[in-house]
Amino acid sequence: MKKLSPLRSLNHSSNRSSNHAPAGQVRIIGGDWRRQKIEVLAHEGLRPSSDRVRETVFNWMMHQWGGVFEDKSIFDAFAGSGAFGLECISRGARDVTLVDTHRPAVLAMRSTLARWGVTVDVREMDVLAVCREFAASGKRFDWIVLDPPFGQGWLERILPAMTALAHEQTWLYVEVETGADLSSLAAHGWASVREGKTKHVQYGLFHPKTAEAD
Repeated sequence: MKKLSPLRSLNHSSNRSSNHAPAGQVRIIGGDWRRQKIEVLAHEGLRPSSDRVRETVFNWMMHQWGGVFEDKSIFDAFAGSGAFGLECISRGARDVTLVDTHRPAVLAMRSTLARWGVTVDVREMDVLAVCREFAASGKRFDWIVLDPPFGQGWLERILPAMTALAHEQTWLYVEVETGADLSSLAAHGWASVREGKTKHVQYGLFHPKTAEAD
């Protein structure tokens, strides 16, 4: 498949400024668009997940799923630059939902997907409203990605909605600031399977407590 030009994008929707100059890049790690660069634009509160962290997380998921993404449903609840969702799409996933409240981010993701010739669900909406919609329709996901803005209590607000979007084999990825309290995950029925930490972030892969995982 033809490799395409880099995406200009943003990250999380909190505290963005109007400065749209490129601040850096993240890259697609594997799949059809491997090594394609995604430009991340400068704005207040910028916090893209690092390539190293995402590579670690996708190695975990490759192990859990045997490298097969094609039949999986993915929900990237705070899509921002789209790095997680676009990586899943590059690896073959087509049932993907990416949500962000910041219009330039949403338009950038849609533009890239159009160039890739891929149609998935990209929404400019409040994430809790999207969760309520999916819960009402009975939609369930195989992998939910929660990489919310730091310091705003998003994890505690959104975790109660995750139960209705998960089945017994759902994987939940969480990335938060180093030192954040993750005890609410266990309280909502999620067991830690893998965890990691950098200077600025801690992250982990979680599974329902009733399910068995490697």
